[in-house]
Amino acid sequence: MSVATEHVYRVSSTGWVHCHGNDAQDVPAWPTLQHSALVVLDLDDIFTDVWRFEGKSEYAAALIEKRARTQGLVEGAAHIVMHRLLKVPGGFQAFFSAIPLELWQRCTQWAREQGDHCLLLTAAGLLSHGVGTDGGRILLSQRRLMYFAQTEEGLSFGSMQALGGRESAMADAAQALLGRQQGLWTRLGADAVEYGVLWSVQPEDVEASLHAIQAVLGNAPVVLFAAELDAAGARVLTALPKLAHEGAGRHALNPLGERIAWRAERWVAPVTVVTALAGLVLIAAGALITQQTDGYRSAGQGERAQLETLQSRIQAVSAVETPRKLLPATELARQLDQGIRYNPMTFLLDLKEATGNDMRIQRVRLETEAQNRTRTFRVDGLAASGASYAVMRWVSHMTAAGWTLKALDPVGAAPGAFSYQLIAAGAAPRSEKP
Repeated sequence: MSVATEHVYRVSSTGWVHCHGNDAQDVPAWPTLQHSALVVLDLDDIFTDVWRFEGKSEYAAALIEKRARTQGLVEGAAHIVMHRLLKVPGGFQAFFSAIPLELWQRCTQWAREQGDHCLLLTAAGLLSHGVGTDGGRILLSQRRLMYFAQTEEGLSFGSMQALGGRESAMADAAQALLGRQQGLWTRLGADAVEYGVLWSVQPEDVEASLHAIQAVLGNAPVVLFAAELDAAGARVLTALPKLAHEGAGRHALNPLGERIAWRAERWVAPVTVVTALAGLVLIAAGALITQQTDGYRSAGQGERAQLETLQSRIQAVSAVETPRKLLPATELARQLDQGIRYNPMTFLLDLKEATGNDMRIQRVRLETEAQNRTRTFRVDGLAASGASYAVMRWVSHMTAAGWTLKALDPVGAAPGAFSYQLIAAGAAPRSEKP
């Protein structure tokens, strides 16, 4: 829900005003509402100030209520609203509002009886909302100026009513109010101070107060947005709807559950929009993924068809028999390949490198198998007694040189005799070693 659609009620000593959209309308006190509302208490009966206490801040409300009753600042018992609590050396400072207990009970009872969420706020809560350290805010409500500031030294608050009908009354009130804390405003600077119109039906008061504040600060403060409402033909300048909308979640006087429910109600529309957008994004992503999947499937089918065609061609080529006229040439090529692979000089060099001093090669013979006419070398040798590891080393060396070894029955029966058949492992010709 936006600021313009909020139902905001201002409760002052002059009565109740309902602000909605661009209109401000007087309504009877304690109306029966059928819509959610923000009700701002801007009453002279509410005492607001900044006090400092020694001791623990856990007892702040009780200490404030006791002092307010003792000094006669409120009639009877009071409900203490803590706007800001700041721990300082040796104690704490509290920015608070003391609401007469009878008024407080009637407000809370009325809010509970309404048909929709109804949050209660105070003008002092809106005054301090969003003001951080080394910052300040000044608000004009009718003919009353009030300010709140926070620095590293602590909290500051002040208010003053412009009295009399003189044109300079508002300017005099502003200068008197801010002049008490000239050092504070000089330290903060104009850029750290906000000025807003909480409620005013007199534009000349706004201009006079703003000029006086500018004179004290030495420059123009940051001016808060003020809407212009129509109140039965009269013009009302107010930042109340915007400040109430922004500060309701933090400064409402209602229990936590009611504040959460009010906030959740305003999240429904944004969450619905976000959910709808997320759904559209997911649908679009699903359509895109489906389209890509179909494309990949079509591409896969095309590649599969190409592979099947290639395999058919390979099978067709493999099935072709060698022409009879080429058989002699094929046989010659095979013999040449065998000759290169089984070059005796190359083999003897490999054999010499692999044979150690603890073994002796007795015979090397190039053999040809009768069935497939495959050539092999047969090596017969003799290892020294107890040097079986020498044969293993020799086998490893010959294997590394590119030969496949097969153990045969030794020719002799002497201890350490061995015989192996060696077949060239690779088809590629090997170059001779120097």
